[in-house]
Amino acid sequence: MSKERFILLNPGESRLPMPPPTTLKAGAADTEGRFSLIENRGHQDLPAHVHDAFDELVFVLDGELGLDFDGRTHRLTAGMCALLPRGVTHAIRALSEAPVHALHLFSPGGWEEYAQSVAGQTAENGDKGRFYLLQRGEVRPGRIKVPPAFAAKARGTDTDGRLSLLEMVVAQDIPRHIHHKADEGIYVLDGELVVEYDDRTEKVGKGQFVLLPHGVPHALRCGSTPPPRVIQISSPGGWECFIEDLIEARPHITTGGRLDPVKLNPIAAKYDITYGVP
Repeated sequence: MSKERFILLNPGESRLPMPPPTTLKAGAADTEGRFSLIENRGHQDLPAHVHDAFDELVFVLDGELGLDFDGRTHRLTAGMCALLPRGVTHAIRALSEAPVHALHLFSPGGWEEYAQSVAGQTAENGDKGRFYLLQRGEVRPGRIKVPPAFAAKARGTDTDGRLSLLEMVVAQDIPRHIHHKADEGIYVLDGELVVEYDDRTEKVGKGQFVLLPHGVPHALRCGSTPPPRVIQISSPGGWECFIEDLIEARPHITTGGRLDPVKLNPIAAKYDITYGVP
């Protein structure tokens, strides 16, 4: 059952044994093959290689990371994000003396099984034009401008629909709802997030990761002051489009300043989401 795929990991925990300083937060077996999320803390350098099947998103949490792509070296510091399209040679290396702390998101899932064979491949068959690099605070352009609390770092259109990645501040409670198709992964950057999942309630703090499988009711609540800041992964992608529709309709879908599930559901239905579930 989907509810049995729920995951809550403490800082440093790994779904599978991985060589230090890497931990696996979610793998293909956890996400029905949608994505894998790796957390890396250290100086691990990766020589030039090609992912034939995987897009990779890198989000730097701390330290300085060097990214060699298409003849250029890009310097990534805390808060910066880059999309590395599949089929294009790249290399990754630490630029700081202090360990680099970064999240690596691979889609589709399976990187944990593929990792031993990627190094040393050089044949390119990808689209270099899909690469982008976001500075701290920079977002991917959308249909409308949305508040900074919903910063889109990767849109479904960037990843061939495989996933979306947002840097979010959960300042308001998100009522109980179901994603009928999309898995949701949340990595807490700062603060505390309260997650209500099925019949359980969990407090998720800095460095913890939670996987919310599709088809199971859940809610998100602010559990700290200031409110929690998180990395939110949705797979398949498209969550950012729902946010845009929600922002536009905000005056018409609230009651007493809070989201009204009855008013919200006609919009949510377009994205296979249902609010107000028991």
